Amino acid sequence: MKYATSSGRPERARRAAAALALACGLGAVLPAAAQAPTPPTVREQPRAGTPPLDAEEQLLLGDWRVTGVDGHPTVPGSRARLKLEGLRISGYTGCNALGGNYRVERGYLTTGGVITTRRACSAALMRQEKALLALLDQRLAVRQSHRGRLLLTGRDGKSLVLVRVAAK
Repeated sequence: MKYATSSGRPERARRAAAALALACGLGAVLPAAAQAPTPPTVREQPRAGTPPLDAEEQLLLGDWRVTGVDGHPTVPGSRARLKLEGLRISGYTGCNALGGNYRVERGYLTTGGVITTRRACSAALMRQEKALLALLDQRLAVRQSHRGRLLLTGRDGKSLVLVRVAAK
């Protein structure tokens, strides 16, 4: 059975309010540094132990327009593209956005779990997307052509043809 105080509030509620007031009062006694949240750290420098980028990795960095997928030119107007920076790959298949991680070892590019948005598009764009994602899902040999194009070739001989996007 609850007993009411003279103010009409139950005794349990009065005790809870007193405990809350005490807890809040203790916060005022703590130094301000202990109360303030620490600001998030900004990582402008690479983490310790991260090896510097070699020439192969430097070659890949930047924005690329996809001009060919699996031996076929990209769908006109699809604006398929890839961007490689740091250890992240991002881009657009012509239908959906993509993102994930990548690494380069001994002349091969390997992605790690590329994810995409799930928008439906025309049959031609969906075929292009399927072929592009299938290629990104395997180990790709990296080669630069004499015309400055970048060729990423899979184990089955299928390839992506990339052209560097000029800086604006």
